[in-house]
Amino acid sequence: MLIFEVTNVSNEKLVALGQFLLGRAEDTNAKRKISINAFIHMASSMGVSITANQLRDLATKEPLKNIIVNITDKDIIFTGAGQGEIVGDKMTVDQAQDTVEKMAKRAAK
Repeated sequence: MLIFEVTNVSNEKLVALGQFLLGRAEDTNAKRKISINAFIHMASSMGVSITANQLRDLATKEPLKNIIVNITDKDIIFTGAGQGEIVGDKMTVDQAQDTVEKMAKRAAK
């Protein structure tokens, strides 16, 4: 049996990714959702190993629950997609990218 644990650093990366995607959707007037597989793939490319079930669990807890409103069988739905309130204290796309870059540099040390 494998045991997976999402650390605080990984949690921060997932929050930064969620805020980046939310900001990107706002900037491009796109739908505020993404497939679970795409989100997991993006998280993986940032060095975060997570399963769909772990993501569902984390989405019900702070701070991800402020960004992710719902996870369906296939999609992650972000705040402001008609199902919840927009997060009042959110990052811009540039701030999210800077945060992810800083975390990646720290992880590389």
